[in-house]
Amino acid sequence: MLKITLGILFAITTLSCNSQATAETKSVETTVSQKMPVKINATLTKDVVGTVFLERMNERNLAQKIDSAEVKGNKFAFDFSIDQPGIYQLNINNEQIIGLILEGGENLNVTADGTMPTQGVPNYKIEGSKTIDKFNEVAAEVQAFGQQRAALEADFQKANTKRQTELRGQFQIINDAHQATIKPMINELGTTLAGIIAANNFLNPELDVEYLVDLASRVEKEGKDHYFAKLFVQQMNAKSAGQVGAMAPEFDLVDLNGKQVKLADLRGKKVIIDFWATWCGPCIMSFPGMKQAMDKYKDRDDVKFLFVNTFERVSTDEWEATVDTFIKRRGFDYLNPVLDIGSETALMYGVEGIPAKFCIDAEGKISHKSTGYMGSSEAVYKEMVEWVEGE
Repeated sequence: MLKITLGILFAITTLSCNSQATAETKSVETTVSQKMPVKINATLTKDVVGTVFLERMNERNLAQKIDSAEVKGNKFAFDFSIDQPGIYQLNINNEQIIGLILEGGENLNVTADGTMPTQGVPNYKIEGSKTIDKFNEVAAEVQAFGQQRAALEADFQKANTKRQTELRGQFQIINDAHQATIKPMINELGTTLAGIIAANNFLNPELDVEYLVDLASRVEKEGKDHYFAKLFVQQMNAKSAGQVGAMAPEFDLVDLNGKQVKLADLRGKKVIIDFWATWCGPCIMSFPGMKQAMDKYKDRDDVKFLFVNTFERVSTDEWEATVDTFIKRRGFDYLNPVLDIGSETALMYGVEGIPAKFCIDAEGKISHKSTGYMGSSEAVYKEMVEWVEGE
C-alpha cells in the first residue's frame, strides 16, 4: 500500500498521499536558523490564467499563504527564503495543488497541468532537486512493487490450491527483492526531511521498526531541530494509537447535512471508517472499490461505512464548503462524508497516511486497519469483504 505521511500534501507520486500531525504537535518547538534561498520556475501545459499561491503547511497541517504570483504566458515564478526544512505547496487557482519538500537551496523547475480534470488527478513534474529525484526513485520502486503485488493478488483469487501455493512463493521472492532494494534507497536520503518522509511512507511500521527507531536516533544525534524532525522523534516514542485490538477512540462529528454521527451510537455494528481528503489522489482512486463494497452490504443493517474527511488544506471556516463543492463536482454524493474539521479524530486514530481505513467490530475494538491505495478497485473491494465477513 502506498502512503505519504507527516501531515503534508505529497503528490510527488500520484499513487501516494500524505497526512499527519499529532496530538503532540503543540509541544513541538523549533529553533530558527539562517535564511536559505529557494527558487521555483513553473510552466503550465494547459491554458491557465489567474493567481498561484505559495503556501506553507503550519503546525496544524493547514496551508498558510506566504506569497503569490500571476500566471503570464502559462508561466510563473517564486524567489524566496526559508529558515528551516518544511512542507510547502503551490496552489494553482485552487485547481491543482503541488506538494514540495524543501530543505533550502533548491532551484526547481516545475511542469504542471494547472487544472483539475473531470476524471483522475492532474499531472506535474519537479526537476532541480537531487533529494526530490531520489525520493521519486523510491516512490517509483514502491509503485512497481504495488503493481506486481496487485497482479499476484488478482491471480491468487482465481487460482486453485496448488497454484496459490506457487503464487505465495512468487510473492515472497518479489517482496524480499523489494525490501532489499527499497531500504538502501531510503537510507541514501539519510536524515533529510525527505528521508524522514520516505521512511514513514514506504516502510512497514511493524516490520521496519528497528530502522525507524534508528533513524529517529540519528535525527536527534545530528541535532536536527526543525519542526518535522522533532515531530518524527516524538511519534517514534509514542506509536500506540489506533492499533489492532485496541478500543476504537470515540468521536462525535457531523456530516454535510448537519447530522450528528457518534461512534457510540453504532456499537453492535461492524463499522468501516475511511479517512480521506479532497486533494488525495489515492483516496479518490479507492472510492470505486469502496462503492462496490457499500453496494454489496447496502441491505445489511449491521454494517456501516463512514467516510471521514480529514487533513484538508484549508482553514476551518472554509472546510465544509470545500468538501461540499468537491462532492457535488465529482459525483461522490454516496460518500455522505463526515467532517473531521481540525483533524482531531484522525490524530486520535494515529493516522499517518491517507487513505487510512479501520474496521471496528461490534464490541468497539479495532479489528483491521490499512493505509494507502491497494492498487486496484478489485483489491480494495476484496479487502473490505474480508474485513466484514471475517472474524
